This record gives sequence, C-alpha cells and structure tokens, in this order.
Amino acid sequence: MKSLFVAFHAAFSSSQVFAMDSLSDLGWKNRVVLVFGNADNPKVAKQVKLLEKEQGGLEERDMVVVSVSKERATAVYGNVPALDPDSVRKDAGIEDGGFQVVLVGKDGGIKLRSENVIGDVEMFDFIDQMPMRRAEQK
Repeated sequence: MKSLFVAFHAAFSSSQVFAMDSLSDLGWKNRVVLVFGNADNPKVAKQVKLLEKEQGGLEERDMVVVSVSKERATAVYGNVPALDPDSVRKDAGIEDGGFQVVLVGKDGGIKLRSENVIGDVEMFDFIDQMPMRRAEQK
C-alpha cells in the first residue's frame, strides 16, 4: 500500500497537467488502465491476468484495460476504439518499452502511475476512494 501511496503522491504533486487526448473517445464514460510494455515482459502478463480475472470489478467501475506495446494498443477488457500506440505513449509520457501501469480517470487525467504490478484489490480500493467514484456509489 505504501508503494501505491508513493505513486499516487508523485502523480498529484507534479505541476504538470496530464491530458490523454488519445483516449478522448472514452472520456467521461470509462476509467482506463493502460499496461505498457513488450508482450514478452512477465510483468505485462501478470498485470493483465490479474485484471482479466476481475471482470465484475472492472465493469462495476466502468473500466477498460488496454495493453500498449511499441507496435500496438490492444483492448484486454472492454469496448475500446482503435488506438494509436505512439499517441497513447506520448500522452502518457512513456518514452521506452519498459513496464508501467497508468490509470486514467474519466476526466482524462492520469490518476496513478506505477512501475510495479498493481493488485486488483489495491487498484479497486484506490478507485473507490476517488470523489467521482464515491458519487457514483450514492
């Protein structure tokens, strides 16, 4: 949980505003989990597997999951329009092929960034603390 707090704090302590224009078709409808890294990276496989097994939790939170490699952006869960991997990487500030998980809120802002695999419970707890999610639960 401490690593999640550090990632959360780092994402919000920056004065830079992140806008995910490449995901504009999903804005205000979905939270987007972007899993960056090459397909042969074991962290990518582990992160995708953790999220795929929790489809009920993903659906309940209006989430989609996209795996982004250098060559393509592939929907892992949810209805996702075709995405240009270069644009997604640029918008997320990803410059290399290393592993990274990025959570994008419904407003298009980056809410969480981690170089470690994030467990499903940890991810869902983080989302459930967001003001917009709390309002959805009322």
